[in-house]
Formats: sequence, structure tokens, C-alpha cells
Amino acid sequence: MDIQTKITKKDLNFINDLDLRDMLIERLKEMDRVFLVNGNYSTIFLALSTIEGIFKHIAAIFKAEIRESSIYPKNLKGNRKNFEKLTLNELHELLVKIGILPDIKNFNHVYQIFKDYRNFIHPQVQKKKGWAIDIGQAQMALGLLNATIDNLAQNIFIEKEIFKKWAGNPDYYSNRLHLNRHQTRLHSFLVMRQPLSNILSLNFDLELSKDSIFNFVFNFVDDGNFKMLRLDNRKRLGTPNCLLHCTQKDVWRIIFNADPLHPPKKTLFSVAIEINFPSKTFSFSADGYSYSFKDAGDNIIDLYDEIDPNKKIGFFNELGTVKLSKIRLKKTA
Repeated sequence: MDIQTKITKKDLNFINDLDLRDMLIERLKEMDRVFLVNGNYSTIFLALSTIEGIFKHIAAIFKAEIRESSIYPKNLKGNRKNFEKLTLNELHELLVKIGILPDIKNFNHVYQIFKDYRNFIHPQVQKKKGWAIDIGQAQMALGLLNATIDNLAQNIFIEKEIFKKWAGNPDYYSNRLHLNRHQTRLHSFLVMRQPLSNILSLNFDLELSKDSIFNFVFNFVDDGNFKMLRLDNRKRLGTPNCLLHCTQKDVWRIIFNADPLHPPKKTLFSVAIEINFPSKTFSFSADGYSYSFKDAGDNIIDLYDEIDPNKKIGFFNELGTVKLSKIRLKKTA
């Protein structure tokens, strides 16, 4: 019987380049094999080069912010170092500095230890250092790799905004966000890591399949405290487009119905959301139609009165698979 042993973590949904993701997955699979046959050198080289590849991909997204960092390294001539030549250790320090990776003392110390191991692919370098490589170093390198993937796998990078996964397994690549079905009521739930404070302009094409639900979340505090605007594509009574309020985990209630009560009949349509705290506006439109909301007395309510500043926004699908594409997001702090 062929027993499959999982050594490396493989949740790379934070990598939005599918070709790079597939390449990294192949490396991770190879590490599983070589570690089991005591390939300590190969394990270390593959682990560190994979971390470096992940860091370079994430760093490229935030290249401008990294180059402006006060700790951006210089070369021997005192000039700013070429971005493409940043080392594993330098990339790690810079990603910590701009807030992409956590600042964990012991975790950072391990990266420092391995900055020299990355160069041991050259035998003369290892000879000069006089350091041995055995299963202990291989285990440390794997632990560092898995901890790195675990940390980054909590996030989805949409343009330069970081969204945290709260449930399920949302996936983003080629400017398409897939909110997949999962074994929780929240299915795939993700929330922007930084709260709103000023202006948000968000536009995307929404693919809303039959019997699926899309929710735009705002006023998010945690998964038991938020509000959301719902587009409900179930074709039965009692499932209107609406504004809901969640006051405890997995429990929410309708507070206002929307006009129109149902999303566009077409499967794919555009959605535009504008939030402007200085001008006190909050608008939501689908397929070019601006939605309004009414209370039980059929009075139109101002959607802006329902939103609080300094809280977070997000998305989840609740039912069915929902896809967002051509996402354009502009946020003013």
C-alpha cells in the first residue's frame, strides 16, 4: 500500500500567480520525498529557496513601499541595493518592517541563522564556515518554511490590500476572487486587515450562480459582530436582497429590505460600492442600478447612517460558489 506522508504545508492561495504557485507546489512535493530519505542538503536548499521565492513574490507587490523603507539596505558603495539582489534575510526584515510579516523575536532569529545556509549550495562556502548539515538543520529549515506558509496563508493579497481569511478557503488569482463552498455557514469569508477611515471606491464584476448568495460585509468587529448587504439569487419566497445585522456567530437578521428585492437576472454583472466619510455617503449599485433600502414602514433609510468608521469590510458567499473579477479597489486613509 502506498502511504502518502505530508511533510510541507501547501496552502499557497496567497500566491496570485498560478504559474509560480504550481512551481512552488512541485518544490514542496519534492521536499516531502527528499526529507523522507534523509536528503538533508536538498531539504535545506529547497526550503530556503522556496521561502525566498515566496518573499520575492510578496515583496514585488509592495515594491514601492519597501524601497521607501528606512531600513532599505545599501551596497558596499553606499548606494541603495538593487531590489532584485535583496537576500532572504533582507527581504524578511523589510516585510516585517512594512507590516506584511509579524515581528516575532524567536521567529526572526531563525531567519538570521539560516541566512548563511542559503549560500551552502557552494561547497567552498560551507568549508569556510565549517558548519555541519544533518537532520536537525533540515528539520529547522522545514519548520521555518511551514511557519512562513502558515502565516501568509491567512491572507489574500488583492492589489495592495491585505484581506484576512476568517473561514473557508477563498482563492485569488489572475484578478479573480473565488468564494468557494465550505463546511461552515460562513463558507469563504475574508475581511480587509485594515479598517476604513476615509474613502473607499470598490468596483468588480460579480458572477452569481443559481441559488447562491453574495454578502458585502461592513462594520466588521469579529465573526459575531458585523453588518452586510446581501444579493440573494435563490428563486423562492422569503429570500430578498437586504441589509442584515449579525449580533452573534452564525446568527443574523434582516433589518432593511432592498429595492430591488432580487439581483439582476443575468449571471455576470457589475457591482460598485462607494463609501465616503467626509461627504457622508454610502452607495451600493448592481448592474448600474443604485439600490435603496426601506424599513418596515416602507420609509427609505440613508445607508450611510448604518456604517461606522474605523471598522472593516469584507466578503462571504454563504451559499454556492461566487466569483469576483476585474476588482478595482481604491482606499484613502
